Amino acid sequence: MTTASLGPGPSFTFLFEKHDLARRRETFVFSLLGQAAILAIVIYLTTVAIGWPPAVTSRFPIPRDLPIVFSGSNGGGGGDFNPLPASRGVPPRASLETQIVPPTVVVPKEMPKLPMEETVVVAPEVKFPQAGQIGDPSSLFTRLSNGPGGPTGIGNGCCGGVGDSIGPHVGSGPPGPYPAGRMGVTIPQPIYSPEPSFSEEARKVKGQGIVMLTVVVGTDGHTYDIRVAQSLGMGLDEKAIEAVSHWRFRPATLNGKPVATRVAVQVDFHLY
Repeated sequence: MTTASLGPGPSFTFLFEKHDLARRRETFVFSLLGQAAILAIVIYLTTVAIGWPPAVTSRFPIPRDLPIVFSGSNGGGGGDFNPLPASRGVPPRASLETQIVPPTVVVPKEMPKLPMEETVVVAPEVKFPQAGQIGDPSSLFTRLSNGPGGPTGIGNGCCGGVGDSIGPHVGSGPPGPYPAGRMGVTIPQPIYSPEPSFSEEARKVKGQGIVMLTVVVGTDGHTYDIRVAQSLGMGLDEKAIEAVSHWRFRPATLNGKPVATRVAVQVDFHLY
């Protein structure tokens, strides 16, 4: 038995293959378009969600933006030659009076006949926590130890303080501000002091007066840690700080060497 021919024209098999090929091409095109759409969405969401780096991380503070506090004429340090690191804790009471009893983590075996309070030589405006174990606030060590420095104090420095520097003070770092015009310290001299500009608010009401600022003049003659001691308001305090931040000084000296000092400066606002 033979199968009758359907006559001239494409066979069923050929039509099926042609249809299958067209379907595969259509599937490929849709797949390609779908992947392109997904990629476009991912790129868009990434741009919107992440964008450029946040402004807060695009600029790190430079040293002149950081606060400076008077913490004695230098940092401090100490220890009792213990090989273990100094214990973490808080410094004892801050006082500018002559230190009599240096700080210690380890309680003495024999109490002195005349007990006295431990202190560190730090200005009263520098606030430390007043409760908790005495120790070095920069340490991560928990076992009781005064540290490898010595002969007294806490840390790996010297001389009755807390930290890795020298002296009965606290912390490390370069010398802090000295009092200008005292103890052999000269007074810094301004060599560049541009005039401040008026704020729009003060200009409208014709406000005038003096803004008094306290300023740390660094050993480089730049101004740091500018604070308002006498306010005038009307946006003039900010204008005064802006102007003084650009002032330059011949720094104070002690024994012929430049030292940082804190001085008071007045900024006059007058309409002529």
